[in-house]
Amino acid sequence: MTPHNSTFQLGASDTVLLTVKAQLSRLGYDVGDSSSAEFDHDLDSTIKHFQQRRGLFPDGVLGQQTFEQIELARHQLGDRILRFDPVRPFSGDDVAELQSKLSDLGLYASRIDFTFAETTDAAVRDLQKNLGLNVDGVAGPRTLRGLEAVTRGSASGNIFALQEKARLQSSGPSLSGRTFVIDSAPTLPMTDDTQLVADHTSSAYDYSMDIAQRISGRLAAVGASPFVLDADERAASDLLDSRASTLISVSQDFHTNPSANGVATFYFGTATGQPSPIGKRLAELIQREILSRTDFLDCGSHARSWKSLHEYTTPTVHVVVGYITNDDDRQRLHSARVRDSIAESVAVALQRLYLTEAADPVTGTVDLVALREMIARKSDENTAD
Repeated sequence: MTPHNSTFQLGASDTVLLTVKAQLSRLGYDVGDSSSAEFDHDLDSTIKHFQQRRGLFPDGVLGQQTFEQIELARHQLGDRILRFDPVRPFSGDDVAELQSKLSDLGLYASRIDFTFAETTDAAVRDLQKNLGLNVDGVAGPRTLRGLEAVTRGSASGNIFALQEKARLQSSGPSLSGRTFVIDSAPTLPMTDDTQLVADHTSSAYDYSMDIAQRISGRLAAVGASPFVLDADERAASDLLDSRASTLISVSQDFHTNPSANGVATFYFGTATGQPSPIGKRLAELIQREILSRTDFLDCGSHARSWKSLHEYTTPTVHVVVGYITNDDDRQRLHSARVRDSIAESVAVALQRLYLTEAADPVTGTVDLVALREMIARKSDENTAD
């Protein structure tokens, strides 16, 4: 910004002071007449204030150290994309803030030095890996949104929960381009009666597969990438720990008591541990949507520590819709209209899961297409504003 060792103080005049005033003004300081190249009393007072805030001796002399601090203060985190450049390293307050936030998470253990070097690059990559983002070391908008989501909620749960929340919040509201895995008819019978299970497994599989295919069709229609797997394909799939946004399992229950009936959803959680926040939220959304569209009995959403709910890093929800051993539930499931309503419920719940800023309509009032149109209108309104 100025030749090495140049100094200015009250009474000086130089065009470089116009740049100084512009930068200090951008930082919120009152510089008086910003169009004047004079080092007047207003600028003298401001320089002293700035020096005091930056830990410099407040003598009002605009020397090399003060120039360097003004230069460092030019950028706030988010003003520019940060990355490791060994030739011309990025330096500034934005880098220091990034280092501080990474340090709070235990990802950056070095001194806060305002310079994006190898240690900062490694910490950013570690953050990206934890949040399921592209690991490139570039602190751009998606990475910073994820970091903000983590640090904003850092007092509310463990790192597992925070990572899940950040992964969700950093990705925007659109379903387009996301990968969803729908698992049809996993083995979840709540009975040891093998003959009872054998008698009803075929029809349960048919209903679950039909619902899964209907969910898949809705998601594909809005630009998502759905994959329908059965239990054997799930075990062999490489989608679940890398690419998938969520895993939805659809099944029916079995019980020796023919009166047992209803719909329930399950997500990972234990009595003492932090539940999967995405899983919990999605399970509750799906439960509400199904109940609003059908007349199944509400059996609630529940945390369970089943291996099938936590064997992958992908947030997982089991949707157990109806008891195949109950005559009324079986009759409901036999209706294509009801199966279609179940599929619509899951698809709408998935879209609602990502509505972190858009208006969230009343449960059961809109289908997936109408909900997407509402999001688009909201986005247009925000752009116009």
